[in-house]
Amino acid sequence: MKMKSDKLFFYPISVGLLCFSLMGCQWFNLQNSVGDWGKSRSFMHAGDSAMKTGQYVIAIEQFQKAAELTPDDPVIFERLSESNWELGYQTRAMNQMARAVQASDYDASLLYKLANLNFQYGDMQRALEAVNHSIVRDSQLIEARVLRGEIYAEQGASSKALEDLHFVLGILNEDDIERQVEMQMKVAKIYIQQQRFQNALSIVTTIPITRIDDEQLIQVYQIHSLALQELGRFKDAQEKLELALKLGGPQIETYYRLAEVHAAANNMSDAVLAIQQTLALSPKHQRALQLSQRISVPR
Repeated sequence: MKMKSDKLFFYPISVGLLCFSLMGCQWFNLQNSVGDWGKSRSFMHAGDSAMKTGQYVIAIEQFQKAAELTPDDPVIFERLSESNWELGYQTRAMNQMARAVQASDYDASLLYKLANLNFQYGDMQRALEAVNHSIVRDSQLIEARVLRGEIYAEQGASSKALEDLHFVLGILNEDDIERQVEMQMKVAKIYIQQQRFQNALSIVTTIPITRIDDEQLIQVYQIHSLALQELGRFKDAQEKLELALKLGGPQIETYYRLAEVHAAANNMSDAVLAIQQTLALSPKHQRALQLSQRISVPR
Protein backbone atom coordinates (compact mmCIF):
# COMPACT_ATOMS: atom_id res chain seq x y z
CA MET A 1 0.00 0.00 0.00
CA LYS A 2 2.88 2.29 0.75
CA MET A 3 4.41 1.88 -2.69
CA LYS A 4 1.06 2.56 -4.27
CA SER A 5 0.65 5.64 -2.14
CA ASP A 6 4.14 6.89 -3.13
CA LYS A 7 3.37 6.43 -6.78
CA LEU A 8 0.12 8.33 -6.45
CA PHE A 9 1.96 11.15 -4.71
CA PHE A 10 4.78 11.20 -7.29
CA TYR A 11 2.46 11.42 -10.30
CA PRO A 12 0.84 14.81 -9.51
CA ILE A 13 4.25 16.23 -8.60
CA SER A 14 5.61 15.17 -12.00
CA VAL A 15 2.64 16.71 -13.74
CA GLY A 16 3.09 19.86 -11.70
CA LEU A 17 6.75 20.12 -12.65
CA LEU A 18 5.88 19.63 -16.31
CA CYS A 19 3.21 22.32 -16.17
CA PHE A 20 5.60 24.66 -14.43
CA SER A 21 8.20 23.97 -17.08
CA LEU A 22 5.74 24.72 -19.88
CA MET A 23 4.45 27.84 -18.16
CA GLY A 24 8.01 28.95 -17.61
CA CYS A 25 8.77 28.62 -21.33
CA GLN A 26 5.60 30.48 -22.24
CA TRP A 27 6.38 33.18 -19.70
CA PHE A 28 9.93 33.46 -21.02
CA ASN A 29 8.70 33.72 -24.63
CA LEU A 30 6.10 36.26 -23.57
CA GLN A 31 8.77 38.32 -21.85
CA ASN A 32 10.93 38.20 -24.98
CA SER A 33 7.97 39.17 -27.13
CA VAL A 34 7.09 42.11 -24.92
CA GLY A 35 10.73 43.15 -24.86
CA ASP A 36 11.00 42.99 -28.64
CA TRP A 37 7.79 44.98 -29.00
CA GLY A 38 9.10 47.69 -26.69
CA LYS A 39 12.43 47.92 -28.52
CA SER A 40 10.62 47.94 -31.86
CA ARG A 41 8.45 50.81 -30.74
CA SER A 42 11.53 52.75 -29.61
CA PHE A 43 13.06 52.36 -33.06
CA MET A 44 9.78 53.35 -34.69
CA HIS A 45 9.44 56.49 -32.59
CA ALA A 46 13.03 57.41 -33.50
CA GLY A 47 12.15 56.91 -37.15
CA ASP A 48 9.06 59.10 -36.78
CA SER A 49 11.19 61.87 -35.26
CA ALA A 50 13.65 61.63 -38.15
CA MET A 51 10.81 61.82 -40.68
CA LYS A 52 9.48 65.00 -39.11
CA THR A 53 12.82 66.71 -39.74
CA GLY A 54 13.17 65.31 -43.25
CA GLN A 55 15.94 62.85 -42.35
CA TYR A 56 14.45 60.00 -44.34
CA VAL A 57 17.63 57.89 -44.63
CA ILE A 58 17.95 57.81 -40.85
CA ALA A 59 14.22 57.14 -40.55
CA ILE A 60 14.50 54.11 -42.84
CA GLU A 61 17.40 52.74 -40.78
CA GLN A 62 15.30 52.99 -37.62
CA PHE A 63 12.21 51.46 -39.21
CA GLN A 64 14.27 48.56 -40.57
CA LYS A 65 15.56 47.82 -37.08
CA ALA A 66 11.98 47.87 -35.83
CA ALA A 67 10.91 45.51 -38.63
CA GLU A 68 13.57 42.98 -37.61
CA LEU A 69 12.02 42.79 -34.14
CA THR A 70 8.34 42.87 -35.16
CA PRO A 71 8.17 41.69 -38.79
CA ASP A 72 4.37 41.46 -38.80
CA ASP A 73 3.69 45.08 -37.86
CA PRO A 74 1.93 46.86 -40.77
CA VAL A 75 2.61 50.31 -39.30
CA ILE A 76 6.37 49.86 -39.72
CA PHE A 77 6.07 48.89 -43.38
CA GLU A 78 3.72 51.82 -43.92
CA ARG A 79 6.39 54.15 -42.50
CA LEU A 80 9.10 52.51 -44.61
CA SER A 81 6.94 53.07 -47.67
CA GLU A 82 6.38 56.73 -46.87
CA SER A 83 10.10 57.35 -46.26
CA ASN A 84 11.18 55.58 -49.44
CA TRP A 85 8.62 57.52 -51.45
CA GLU A 86 9.97 60.80 -50.12
CA LEU A 87 13.45 59.76 -51.27
CA GLY A 88 12.14 58.96 -54.75
CA TYR A 89 12.36 55.17 -54.41
CA GLN A 90 8.87 54.69 -55.79
CA THR A 91 8.97 50.97 -56.63
CA ARG A 92 10.44 50.16 -53.22
CA ALA A 93 7.79 52.32 -51.57
CA MET A 94 4.98 50.50 -53.37
CA ASN A 95 6.43 47.13 -52.40
CA GLN A 96 6.66 48.18 -48.75
CA MET A 97 3.07 49.41 -48.79
CA ALA A 98 1.99 46.08 -50.31
CA ARG A 99 3.68 44.34 -47.37
CA ALA A 100 1.85 46.66 -44.99
CA VAL A 101 -1.44 45.69 -46.65
CA GLN A 102 -0.70 41.98 -46.27
CA ALA A 103 0.46 42.33 -42.67
CA SER A 104 -2.73 44.23 -41.81
CA ASP A 105 -4.96 41.52 -43.30
CA TYR A 106 -5.91 43.91 -46.10
CA ASP A 107 -6.94 46.98 -44.15
CA ALA A 108 -9.09 49.34 -46.26
CA SER A 109 -7.10 52.50 -45.52
CA LEU A 110 -3.78 50.82 -46.39
CA LEU A 111 -5.28 49.43 -49.60
CA TYR A 112 -6.27 52.99 -50.45
CA LYS A 113 -2.72 54.20 -49.80
CA LEU A 114 -1.33 51.45 -52.02
CA ALA A 115 -3.78 52.46 -54.74
CA ASN A 116 -2.80 56.11 -54.38
CA LEU A 117 0.92 55.31 -54.77
CA ASN A 118 0.20 53.33 -57.93
CA PHE A 119 -1.96 56.19 -59.21
CA GLN A 120 0.83 58.71 -58.67
CA TYR A 121 3.26 56.29 -60.30
CA GLY A 122 0.97 56.13 -63.34
CA ASP A 123 -0.09 52.48 -63.07
CA MET A 124 -3.83 52.98 -63.41
CA GLN A 125 -4.72 49.30 -63.60
CA ARG A 126 -3.02 48.36 -60.34
CA ALA A 127 -4.34 51.51 -58.73
CA LEU A 128 -7.87 50.54 -59.74
CA GLU A 129 -7.47 46.97 -58.46
CA ALA A 130 -6.24 48.16 -55.06
CA VAL A 131 -8.87 50.87 -54.66
CA ASN A 132 -11.64 48.45 -55.63
CA HIS A 133 -10.50 46.10 -52.85
CA SER A 134 -10.40 49.07 -50.48
CA ILE A 135 -14.00 49.99 -51.25
CA VAL A 136 -15.13 46.37 -50.86
CA ARG A 137 -13.59 46.46 -47.37
CA ASP A 138 -15.09 49.87 -46.52
CA SER A 139 -17.70 51.22 -48.91
CA GLN A 140 -17.90 54.52 -46.98
CA LEU A 141 -14.19 55.38 -47.26
CA ILE A 142 -14.34 58.82 -48.86
CA GLU A 143 -10.69 58.99 -49.93
CA ALA A 144 -10.98 55.70 -51.81
CA ARG A 145 -14.16 56.81 -53.61
CA VAL A 146 -12.53 60.08 -54.65
CA LEU A 147 -9.43 58.29 -55.89
CA ARG A 148 -11.46 55.79 -57.89
CA GLY A 149 -13.35 58.69 -59.43
CA GLU A 150 -10.04 60.26 -60.48
CA ILE A 151 -8.81 56.95 -61.92
CA TYR A 152 -12.00 56.52 -63.91
CA ALA A 153 -11.69 60.11 -65.17
CA GLU A 154 -8.10 59.40 -66.28
CA GLN A 155 -9.29 56.28 -68.10
CA GLY A 156 -12.08 58.20 -69.84
CA ALA A 157 -14.82 56.41 -67.90
CA SER A 158 -16.46 59.69 -66.94
CA SER A 159 -19.87 58.22 -66.07
CA LYS A 160 -18.30 55.87 -63.52
CA ALA A 161 -16.24 58.77 -62.18
CA LEU A 162 -19.39 60.81 -61.67
CA GLU A 163 -21.05 57.93 -59.79
CA ASP A 164 -18.25 57.87 -57.22
CA LEU A 165 -18.05 61.65 -56.86
CA HIS A 166 -21.81 62.02 -56.46
CA PHE A 167 -21.68 59.21 -53.88
CA VAL A 168 -19.07 61.20 -51.94
CA LEU A 169 -21.18 64.34 -52.12
CA GLY A 170 -24.06 62.34 -50.67
CA ILE A 171 -22.17 61.16 -47.58
CA LEU A 172 -19.96 64.16 -46.83
CA ASN A 173 -20.43 65.91 -43.53
CA GLU A 174 -22.39 69.13 -44.09
CA ASP A 175 -19.75 71.10 -42.19
CA ASP A 176 -16.94 69.89 -44.48
CA ILE A 177 -17.44 72.77 -46.90
CA GLU A 178 -13.92 72.73 -48.33
CA ARG A 179 -14.17 69.05 -49.32
CA GLN A 180 -17.72 69.53 -50.61
CA VAL A 181 -16.65 72.38 -52.90
CA GLU A 182 -13.65 70.37 -54.08
CA MET A 183 -15.99 67.54 -55.11
CA GLN A 184 -18.42 69.92 -56.78
CA MET A 185 -15.60 71.39 -58.86
CA LYS A 186 -14.42 67.91 -59.89
CA VAL A 187 -17.96 67.04 -60.97
CA ALA A 188 -18.32 70.30 -62.91
CA LYS A 189 -15.03 69.68 -64.74
CA ILE A 190 -16.19 66.21 -65.81
CA TYR A 191 -19.50 67.64 -67.05
CA ILE A 192 -17.53 70.16 -69.10
CA GLN A 193 -15.42 67.32 -70.56
CA GLN A 194 -18.66 65.56 -71.46
CA GLN A 195 -19.88 68.82 -73.04
CA ARG A 196 -22.78 68.87 -70.59
CA PHE A 197 -22.28 72.55 -69.93
CA GLN A 198 -25.67 73.24 -68.41
CA ASN A 199 -25.09 70.46 -65.87
CA ALA A 200 -21.71 72.00 -65.01
CA LEU A 201 -23.38 75.38 -64.56
CA SER A 202 -26.02 73.85 -62.29
CA ILE A 203 -23.29 72.42 -60.06
CA VAL A 204 -21.16 75.57 -59.73
CA THR A 205 -24.13 77.84 -59.06
CA THR A 206 -24.95 75.77 -55.94
CA ILE A 207 -21.47 76.23 -54.44
CA PRO A 208 -21.66 78.24 -51.17
CA ILE A 209 -19.14 80.90 -52.22
CA THR A 210 -19.59 82.95 -49.05
CA ARG A 211 -18.27 80.06 -46.94
CA ILE A 212 -14.98 79.32 -48.71
CA ASP A 213 -11.57 81.01 -48.75
CA ASP A 214 -10.32 83.23 -51.57
CA GLU A 215 -8.03 80.62 -53.09
CA GLN A 216 -10.84 78.13 -53.56
CA LEU A 217 -13.24 80.87 -54.65
CA ILE A 218 -10.87 81.87 -57.47
CA GLN A 219 -10.95 78.28 -58.76
CA VAL A 220 -14.75 78.27 -58.59
CA TYR A 221 -14.93 81.48 -60.64
CA GLN A 222 -12.54 79.99 -63.22
CA ILE A 223 -14.68 76.86 -63.68
CA HIS A 224 -17.87 78.92 -63.62
CA SER A 225 -16.52 81.16 -66.37
CA LEU A 226 -15.56 78.15 -68.50
CA ALA A 227 -19.09 76.73 -68.31
CA LEU A 228 -20.54 80.13 -69.24
CA GLN A 229 -18.08 80.53 -72.11
CA GLU A 230 -19.01 77.14 -73.55
CA LEU A 231 -22.66 78.20 -73.42
CA GLY A 232 -21.79 81.33 -75.40
CA ARG A 233 -22.34 83.67 -72.46
CA PHE A 234 -19.06 85.54 -72.91
CA LYS A 235 -19.97 88.67 -70.96
CA ASP A 236 -21.05 86.64 -67.94
CA ALA A 237 -17.86 84.56 -68.19
CA GLN A 238 -15.78 87.74 -68.26
CA GLU A 239 -17.56 89.08 -65.16
CA LYS A 240 -16.74 85.92 -63.17
CA LEU A 241 -13.06 86.24 -64.03
CA GLU A 242 -13.02 89.91 -63.13
CA LEU A 243 -14.52 89.00 -59.74
CA ALA A 244 -11.67 86.51 -59.29
CA LEU A 245 -9.06 89.16 -60.13
CA LYS A 246 -10.45 91.43 -57.42
CA LEU A 247 -9.43 88.82 -54.84
CA GLY A 248 -5.76 89.60 -55.41
CA GLY A 249 -2.73 87.43 -56.00
CA PRO A 250 -0.86 86.76 -59.28
CA GLN A 251 -3.71 84.60 -60.72
CA ILE A 252 -1.90 83.45 -63.85
CA GLU A 253 -4.70 81.06 -64.82
CA THR A 254 -7.35 83.73 -64.35
CA TYR A 255 -5.60 86.07 -66.77
CA TYR A 256 -5.20 83.23 -69.25
CA ARG A 257 -8.87 82.27 -68.92
CA LEU A 258 -9.77 85.94 -69.53
CA ALA A 259 -7.67 85.87 -72.72
CA GLU A 260 -9.57 82.78 -73.89
CA VAL A 261 -12.94 84.38 -73.20
CA HIS A 262 -12.03 87.57 -75.06
CA ALA A 263 -10.66 85.56 -77.99
CA ALA A 264 -13.85 83.46 -78.13
CA ALA A 265 -15.92 86.66 -78.11
CA ASN A 266 -13.65 88.11 -80.85
CA ASN A 267 -12.48 90.92 -78.57
CA MET A 268 -8.92 90.67 -79.85
CA SER A 269 -7.48 93.80 -78.28
CA ASP A 270 -8.64 92.68 -74.82
CA ALA A 271 -7.43 89.15 -75.56
CA VAL A 272 -3.97 90.48 -76.43
CA LEU A 273 -3.83 92.48 -73.20
CA ALA A 274 -4.83 89.45 -71.11
CA ILE A 275 -2.21 87.26 -72.83
CA GLN A 276 0.46 89.86 -72.16
CA GLN A 277 -0.56 89.95 -68.50
CA THR A 278 -0.38 86.13 -68.37
CA LEU A 279 3.07 86.00 -69.94
CA ALA A 280 4.34 88.81 -67.72
CA LEU A 281 3.62 86.55 -64.75
CA SER A 282 4.61 83.28 -66.45
CA PRO A 283 6.76 83.78 -69.59
CA LYS A 284 6.75 80.05 -70.43
CA HIS A 285 3.00 79.51 -70.07
CA GLN A 286 2.47 77.09 -72.96
CA ARG A 287 -1.23 77.66 -73.61
CA ALA A 288 -0.78 81.42 -73.49
CA LEU A 289 2.12 81.17 -75.94
CA GLN A 290 0.04 79.03 -78.29
CA LEU A 291 -2.91 81.43 -78.07
CA SER A 292 -0.61 84.40 -78.71
CA GLN A 293 0.61 82.74 -81.91
CA ARG A 294 -2.94 82.11 -83.09
CA ILE A 295 -4.01 85.73 -82.66
CA SER A 296 -0.62 87.32 -83.45
CA VAL A 297 0.14 89.03 -80.17
CA PRO A 298 3.02 91.54 -80.59
CA ARG A 299 6.10 90.62 -78.48
